Amino acid sequence: MDASTAKGRLAGKVAIVTGAAGGIGGATALRFAREGAKVVAMDLAGALDKTPDRAAWDEMGIVPVAVDLADRDDTDAAVARALAVFGAPDVLVTAAALKGGANFLAVTDDDWDRYIDVNLTGTFRVCRAVAKAMIAAGKAGRIVTIGSVNSFMSEPNAAQYVAAKGGVAMLTRAMAVDLARYGILANMIAPGPIAVPNAADQYEEPKLAASLHDEVALARPGLPEDCATAALFLAEDENRYTTGSTITVDGGLMAMIFGAMRDG
Repeated sequence: MDASTAKGRLAGKVAIVTGAAGGIGGATALRFAREGAKVVAMDLAGALDKTPDRAAWDEMGIVPVAVDLADRDDTDAAVARALAVFGAPDVLVTAAALKGGANFLAVTDDDWDRYIDVNLTGTFRVCRAVAKAMIAAGKAGRIVTIGSVNSFMSEPNAAQYVAAKGGVAMLTRAMAVDLARYGILANMIAPGPIAVPNAADQYEEPKLAASLHDEVALARPGLPEDCATAALFLAEDENRYTTGSTITVDGGLMAMIFGAMRDG
């Protein structure tokens, strides 16, 4: 860690980031490390092995810990391993999630269970374990969940995804209320269309590009780094009074009337 990093906005802090092998979680893990935090990066073992950020992780001292959030026993064991690396964290960011979904009538019980287990129950179990560790260590920590604009609005063929993300929104508010007495702040980031590395090309397709023009005020997708910037604000000590809130990182999508005509 160089001198400039040691003086960053998270200098001396410990952070755990789930879903850290790429996308929003990956950008957040890197940003936090550059801001001086000691970071534990959690994700599926295969994803950790394949992340293009591994060289940067090694350089910055980011420690990978494998976890399968669909497996409750594995989640508990992995969180225990993560807590053992640097001790109780000051910051937790839960970015792990399954994307996509299916039409409501086509959702099977297995489909439903898998999305709820990973996107909602997995988030709950990680947050609960880490919050207890923060309290035991006397840390007034920060919990940042990654929800979605789909936490508040639906779309076709995504039934189990939007249900789980809606649950994350209310879980975050419940944590904010119940953890306030310990000084722990809990907030959610709700990304809109984000050009994550493995799906960035889809936003160049004519149909989707036209949709962005009509439905997003900025008429373009965001980047994972945009969400990492929001997470940094919620994680740092300067944030002392924001809890139970949502930062929507969506280019103005939720501010627009869908299909509204633009000037020019």
